[in-house]
Amino acid sequence: METKYKNIIYVIPALLVATAVCVFLVLFLRSDGKDPRPKLVIDHDGGADDAIAIFMALLYEKAFKGPEVIALTTVHGNVNESQVFTNTQRILNIADRQNVPIYRGSKTSFISNIESDYFFGYDGLGDNEVEEYEPIEAQDEHAAMALVRLARKYEGRLTVVAIGALTNIALAIKLDPRFRSRLAQLYVGAGHIHDENYKEAEFNAAMDAEAYRIITNGSKPEDLSIVPFSPIRKSVTVETDWRLNVLGAIPSTVMQYLNKFERLSIPAQAPQWVLLDPAVMAAAINDSMADWKMSYNSIGLCENRGIATNNFTSEKPNARVLYSMDRDEYKQLLYNIFSHE
Repeated sequence: METKYKNIIYVIPALLVATAVCVFLVLFLRSDGKDPRPKLVIDHDGGADDAIAIFMALLYEKAFKGPEVIALTTVHGNVNESQVFTNTQRILNIADRQNVPIYRGSKTSFISNIESDYFFGYDGLGDNEVEEYEPIEAQDEHAAMALVRLARKYEGRLTVVAIGALTNIALAIKLDPRFRSRLAQLYVGAGHIHDENYKEAEFNAAMDAEAYRIITNGSKPEDLSIVPFSPIRKSVTVETDWRLNVLGAIPSTVMQYLNKFERLSIPAQAPQWVLLDPAVMAAAINDSMADWKMSYNSIGLCENRGIATNNFTSEKPNARVLYSMDRDEYKQLLYNIFSHE
C-alpha cells in the first residue's frame, strides 16, 4: 500500500505538468506564438477621414487593448494610390507606428473610376506643408495577395475594415472565394440607404461599382457588415463647434495633425461635421452602438450605376446593414480614444 501511494504522489505532479504543457501549446499555436488578440487590417484611400479612422484603431489598440493593427493596405479613391501610399507613411510616422506593414494595392477600378472631388484637398490631408517623416518601405506583396494570406493565417481572428474604393477586397475574393468566411468580420463603408433624400451614388460605392457587386454577391450576414453613409448622416452628425472646441481641443500631437488635415473639409460642411470612415471604425470597435438590419444588398451597374439597393424583407439576406448609430456613444468613443494618446 505504501508503494502504491508513493506512485500516486509521483504520478499526479507529472499529470499536472503534462496538462500545463498541453494548454501552453494550444494557446501558443492559436496565437501563432504571439499576441493572441484579434487582428485588424485597414484598407483605405488616404483622406483625412481615413486618417481619423486609422488613428482611432492605433490608439484603441494601445490604450484599450483593442485589436492589433497588423497591416494597412492602399487603394485609389480620395487621391491616387501613389498619394495614398505617401499619406499612409505620414500617418504611421505621426502615430509612431512605423512597424505596421504597408501593402500597396489597386491604382484603378475594375472598369471605370469616378473623379475624386478632392474634398480633403488635392493631397487628401488638407494641402498643408508636408511635415518631415521617416520613409516606410512598402511590402513586396500586392495588397490583395496580402489580404488573402493574412485571412488564412489568422482565420476567424482577422477583421478587415474597408473605407475606400473596394477594388482590393474584390480582388481578394476573386483570388480566394472563401476570403469573406475566413474573416471574423468584413466592415465595408459604402453606399446609401436610398430614399427621396439620397438619390445619388455614394462615393466609395461608385468608385468601383463592380467591386461592390463582387463583395455582396454570395456573401452572408455573418461575414459582411455594410455601413452606408446616409444613416451616419442622419444619426451621428455632430456640431462643428464640438468637433473644433471639444474634440479638436484635446492637447495631443495626433489631434493637432487631424485639425490640420481637416482644415479644408470642416469649413466646407459647417455648421455640421459628419464623416463616414470614423463611423465605420467606431462600428468595428463597438458593434453594439449600432442598430443593424438584415438585408439583401446589391448595386446597380448600368442605368443606376453605383446606386446601392437594399431589401430588408428578403428571406435570403446577404449582409448586415447599419441602420442607425447612437450619437452620444459615438461622440464619447471619439473623445475617449483621442484623449489617450
